[in-house]
Amino acid sequence: MTQTAKGQNNTPAQKQTASSQKQRRPGQRQQERQQRLQRRRQRQRILISSIVAVVVIALAGVTIWQYQRIITQQTATHSSSKSGTKTATGATPTATATTASGSPTPSAGPATPPPVTGATTTLPDGLKYIDVKVGSGPAAASGSTVQVQYTGWLASNGKKFDSSYDHGGQPFSVTLGQGQVIKGWDEGLIGVKAGGTRRLIIPASLGYGASGQPPTIPANATLIFDVTVLSVK
Repeated sequence: MTQTAKGQNNTPAQKQTASSQKQRRPGQRQQERQQRLQRRRQRQRILISSIVAVVVIALAGVTIWQYQRIITQQTATHSSSKSGTKTATGATPTATATTASGSPTPSAGPATPPPVTGATTTLPDGLKYIDVKVGSGPAAASGSTVQVQYTGWLASNGKKFDSSYDHGGQPFSVTLGQGQVIKGWDEGLIGVKAGGTRRLIIPASLGYGASGQPPTIPANATLIFDVTVLSVK
């Protein structure tokens, strides 16, 4: 019987088994290295994917913020352009169906200033006005609230730039002397009475000055307004 005691030589079968084990070890180590490399690459891919996701989310947040800021600016600009007409002519309008004389409200203001008659009053600051028709009742003073219809033209070429009649014939209410309108209105409507019509010829210094109100009113523009007074309070 072949003995396999410690220190003695292994049998040929045992030597073959040990040799086979030794031959498999290098392959196993290589496989383990490949597995480790695979796990490392997977971790790297996960890390890169996480970084990319964070960057994409950050860019999306910045894009949304910029978009909202642009929309807000556009909305503010649009509201400002609308309020420009209100600044020139008064506060929020209320609807009316007829003019002060009881005739139907025109569907549009005249394209050019119609001829008027009457004495021209010139004030020290250059403002001029003509009472085309004198109304009745209490005269407007600083602090009075007047409700009016109006049409405005550029004195340089007679081109209409705005009219309450072009907006459905809705009159405007304005309290004089409160800075709600241009100075030419605040000053030029003092003394008007309900039912009257006054033409205002307003120099640029009492209108929109050197800045104008693009795109309708150029810089340093003299303005002409025909203002019909509906009520004085």
